[in-house]
Amino acid sequence: MTLAAESATPASLSGASEAPLDPRHFVRGAPVDPAPLVVAGVARATGTVAEVRSPADHTDVIRFHVADADLVDAAAAAADSARARCARLDRADRARILESMAAAVDRDREVLAAVLTREVGKALRDSLGEVDRAVATLRAAAHAAAGLAGREIPVDAVPSGRGRRAHTVWEPVGVVTAICGFNFPLLLAVHKLGAAIGAGCPVLLKPSDRTPLATLALAGYAVRAGWPPAAISVLCGDGAVGARMVEHPVVRLVSFTGSTAVGGRIAAAAGGLLKRTVLELGSNTATLVAADADLDLAACRCASGAMVSSGQSCISVQRVLAHRSIAAELAAAIAGHARALRVGDPYDPGTELGRVISPEAVARLGALIDDAVEHGAQLLTGGVRDSTVLPTVLFDPAADAQIGHIEAFGPVVAIYPFDSLDEAVATANGPEFGLMAGVFTRSLETATVLAEALETGGVHINDCANFRADNMPYGGVKGSGYGKEGPASAIREMSVEKVVTWHR
Repeated sequence: MTLAAESATPASLSGASEAPLDPRHFVRGAPVDPAPLVVAGVARATGTVAEVRSPADHTDVIRFHVADADLVDAAAAAADSARARCARLDRADRARILESMAAAVDRDREVLAAVLTREVGKALRDSLGEVDRAVATLRAAAHAAAGLAGREIPVDAVPSGRGRRAHTVWEPVGVVTAICGFNFPLLLAVHKLGAAIGAGCPVLLKPSDRTPLATLALAGYAVRAGWPPAAISVLCGDGAVGARMVEHPVVRLVSFTGSTAVGGRIAAAAGGLLKRTVLELGSNTATLVAADADLDLAACRCASGAMVSSGQSCISVQRVLAHRSIAAELAAAIAGHARALRVGDPYDPGTELGRVISPEAVARLGALIDDAVEHGAQLLTGGVRDSTVLPTVLFDPAADAQIGHIEAFGPVVAIYPFDSLDEAVATANGPEFGLMAGVFTRSLETATVLAEALETGGVHINDCANFRADNMPYGGVKGSGYGKEGPASAIREMSVEKVVTWHR
């Protein structure tokens, strides 16, 4: 990202505030340039503009205004002023807002997908899939908001509670700061904003400094659906902007999706100020394939799970641990699926694998592949060609190759043979991460043993680690973070359970 001073306000921002938040203004060749910020529901220009090159078309420059500490403070003050109004919204009102947003996002499906492909570089088909998931998540959030309910507490079951009744109610935690990664700009923002609306919390959103556009459009949908304008801001900028959003005194909870390193810094800063945090961090996901598995199913799902969205997913299949008796056959089958993928122009509807986010990511992935080969891996297919990371399948790298220990975040998968389930579990649990895992087996006993033994936030039987239904509880352990996303879970994370007792 590069920065430049710019004092003039673009003419396109001088009219109605909603117009620049229409996603049609953010497609390639967009008339709104640079894109605005959103402060208290209103499009705003600032004195500083950042620019990045679209990974889908390197001649396409995306320019957008960035925030400073004063704007963060203004947005936070507006959010704090809206707390009472948001808390007073009935469950039905919150659900209606979310349903209205879902309908509007669905209506604009194709244009939003074009925006996503422009800023992320993923294939248009993957971008369409992201929009569809965003719609489903908003609807799930509406359902969860409508069903948010407390519980009766049997206090009269203990001596000190005799003569009393008790129940709980859920109340909004207050202002939420939500910081998102670049890889799913719309979906990640929807998960956080949908939960905040469902809980009745004003929200300050910070998109990645590479992918601001879809999140800006999302703010427009929220305001038009009836969410109080003061209760939503989208603040683009660097780490200093994010730090101010985390540390601001009115913020009660920070929800972050991104790297483990940055998550650790956020946890330290927020924890020192007694703020609640929900952290969805990095991974190095493993999928285990037993000797009795359906190999066709395993190969198809592992290849798809490794390559979808150009492998830029925290639960992308990066390691496949396969029983030695079937490992070579499985690796060959995964490589066959990878070779069959159509790589090309991300805007072409027929393209199946787009591009990774930046030239720096290309170089990093190239070095990771080279390191694996240097550590004995067979490169079955892929590598880097003409500044493009091809679908890459590696077989049997040494245990100390980097691919087995860090997060690749690209279309790269390594297959490791194992001889016993104990060995496979130890290998799977070895890295600092623990987000999701997959298991392929026909044995109920094997599935049960592995589901219990794998140190992850979720285990998928006869599916790969990359499976996610957006309405399920989702989150990791160890270096993959803590707290749960998924609308029903995230709404509770953003709420306080208050107990009310009655003395008869």
